[in-house]
Amino acid sequence: MKKIAFAILMTSICSHALGDMNCHFDRFHQANHVAQDLTGYASTDQSMEIIDLKTSDATLKLDGTKRATNSSEWFKVEQKNRNSYTTTYAGDFGELLVIDHHPDESNKALKGWYKAALISSDVVTTHTRLGKCLIK
Repeated sequence: MKKIAFAILMTSICSHALGDMNCHFDRFHQANHVAQDLTGYASTDQSMEIIDLKTSDATLKLDGTKRATNSSEWFKVEQKNRNSYTTTYAGDFGELLVIDHHPDESNKALKGWYKAALISSDVVTTHTRLGKCLIK
């Protein structure tokens, strides 16, 4: 039921579909909001593929140490500022995929390589995977 409500909510604030995308993340940052000494960067080697706003089966079958996401569906978050430097997608597992681009690209379909961050959070920690995505 929660997934259905989330899908309805996100559909109402979303627009055009995301192009097929392959992302690779090589840096990981954890911000621990309770124990500051557990905050820091590390290397990682995680990837994900999104096809038609769905995480590919190949990605979902990857071991958790190689799989960047647990979300299976993605929705574009509509931004009021059309001159934004980022485009953001929300996953149904609560993750945010933020794509960095030139402001002129805000109103058109993205294609090519872009810097990207995949962010997940709970009450105690915020995890950010840093890397790049190829949008086709």
